[in-house]
Amino acid sequence: MNEEVPPFPAVLEPGPRQQALDLLRTYAGEYTELNRRSAQVLDLHVTDVNALVEVLWAERLGEPLSPVRLAERVGLTSGATNALVNRLENAGYVARSREHADRRQVTLRATALARSRTADFYTRPAALLEKAFDALEPQSLTALIGALDVLTTALHDINQELHP
Repeated sequence: MNEEVPPFPAVLEPGPRQQALDLLRTYAGEYTELNRRSAQVLDLHVTDVNALVEVLWAERLGEPLSPVRLAERVGLTSGATNALVNRLENAGYVARSREHADRRQVTLRATALARSRTADFYTRPAALLEKAFDALEPQSLTALIGALDVLTTALHDINQELHP
């Protein structure tokens, strides 16, 4: 088999852009592996861990999620999200709360058990990431944030175009 294999994706020539995407792919793979390992520790499916992290992250930002918003964040249908939330609730990691004047609106809240178990797992990785960030010059971190913002926006636009 002596055929020359065309590059994938065909529009990217070898160089810094391809290297940047390779590194982003590698980072995404390492992030996925961390989620897989946390799922094992928490005795959950990876999808459930991703959802739990979304709930915890949203609470940290002061913007707790509704089931509808969680479905958007994890890319599931409302029925699949309901089943996922039921699993997290049954495991003791999430509670449904009715905090709005409109009692039909549900807010998802992480439980003390979820905070404790995830803190036990994620404290060391977070410290290592902080150390990695500390190794960056402030202007490099600012440039990284800008680049990731541009790339994230581009991927969002691509996804919207492919699946409006």
